[in-house]
Amino acid sequence: MMQEGQGTGGSAITADGAGRRRSRKRWVAAVVAILVLAGVGAAWWLLRSDGSAEATAAEETSLAEVVLTDMESVETLSGTLGFEEGDPIGSGMTGTLTWTTPAGTVVSEGDVLYRVEGKPVVLLQGALPAWQSMGLEEVALTVKSSGTITWLPEAGTTLEQGEVVAKVNETPVILLYGDLPAYRTLQYGSEGADVAQLEADLVALGYDPDGTVTVDEEFDWYTQQMVLDWQDAVGLDDDGRVDTSDIVIVSGPVTVGTLSASVGDTAQGGALIAQARGDSGGSEGADVEQLEAALARLGFSPGTADGIFTTETQAAVFAWQESVGAETDGVMNLGEIVFRPEPIRVSENLLAVGDTVSGGAGVLGASSDEVLVTVDLPASEQELLAEGDRVTVVLPDGTEAGGTVTSVASVATRNTQSMEVTFQVLVALDDVNVAAGLDQAPVDVNVVTQSRAGVMAVPVTALLALAEGGYAVEADNGDGTTRLVAVDPGLYADNLVEVDSTGIQVGDLVVVP
Repeated sequence: MMQEGQGTGGSAITADGAGRRRSRKRWVAAVVAILVLAGVGAAWWLLRSDGSAEATAAEETSLAEVVLTDMESVETLSGTLGFEEGDPIGSGMTGTLTWTTPAGTVVSEGDVLYRVEGKPVVLLQGALPAWQSMGLEEVALTVKSSGTITWLPEAGTTLEQGEVVAKVNETPVILLYGDLPAYRTLQYGSEGADVAQLEADLVALGYDPDGTVTVDEEFDWYTQQMVLDWQDAVGLDDDGRVDTSDIVIVSGPVTVGTLSASVGDTAQGGALIAQARGDSGGSEGADVEQLEAALARLGFSPGTADGIFTTETQAAVFAWQESVGAETDGVMNLGEIVFRPEPIRVSENLLAVGDTVSGGAGVLGASSDEVLVTVDLPASEQELLAEGDRVTVVLPDGTEAGGTVTSVASVATRNTQSMEVTFQVLVALDDVNVAAGLDQAPVDVNVVTQSRAGVMAVPVTALLALAEGGYAVEADNGDGTTRLVAVDPGLYADNLVEVDSTGIQVGDLVVVP
């Protein structure tokens, strides 16, 4: 038969075998019990060895159940919720700012950031900054005719061998291919590499259907016949001579970019009519590959994203420029785009519409579009957090949101006023929607320092510290009496203390003040 004062596990402490009532004034034992540990307020009883009990203060007690629970020890740090500020967005253009994205707006790839005199500046995704214009080889289209310009091709037109570059006094100027410029009149009897170049061009255009011409650097009768047929076909005076004013020599197909002249202008030998881009020898490099990848993501196929600006890349640029309202010249001009690794949030309008924009001047303040919590972790607690750790962020309204530590600074900073040394910690929220409308808001960041799963626990106020050492709880026997049961305390959290004991079990009742 189990005696009064023994727990089911036999770890009971008795005093003269007498029954206990639910008043701690009646304990008879040479112990000093301290109610409340680890920073909780305490009440003291002095139990004398002569069998009498004296309490410094009488109190009513109640019972609490021994529970099985999960426990966590949490440390709370102060943080600030907001957006990580990045480098401001400058301008590669000069002019008047005519439109700008409002502060607080998230700008994604392909969106317009601002406009300078109506010209859009667009955000594209990439780690490398835009540092040069990208396009095919630049070619100057210059005519050596004199007179009034009566026709010009439109910007964006691709010209191939045999096509008209311009008309002066309604006389066409024809595009031919070659490496040698037109520097003299070629006629019967002329000899040289430029003659061979002309013969090769006319043969390629189909003016030697019978294959009677030998490309041999000699302007002979057969060459002259080809020239006469060609002149008749394109509308030139059929005199059998090729003057420098009749042709423009380029290395291959070209796409007309910016026109330098207008119909009605006067051309005087050597007039620049347009800047064009060839189909080879274009820009190359990692920035071109980055551009090609961005165009592909936006639905403008540039062909293979290989870092070489080709005619396919140019066609994609033309289509993109038209879609955003940019000048359609097939060149990704410096200042036309801004590369950033991720979408950005406009944190501030540094300039207002109507202000003058100069090259390199900041136009927009930019921050990450990701809501982050910044914590200044004291150097003394540097080991508390590491990248990948889970935390709980308590928002100003009390809402709790999960988060993950994304970075912990490896270099400490010192506050110049408080002289406190801290490491910057960044935390990303699992659901950014819970922080809608918040910026630079103070938050608490709860860090679990210890945790226990499935442990037995009692209220902290049920724990008694014994004068001879160790700890106990006053367990209810169910018949109006109680017993002291030795326990080993563990983790403290949420007004509970983990206890290990064979004298009590989950569901038992213990006395609490």
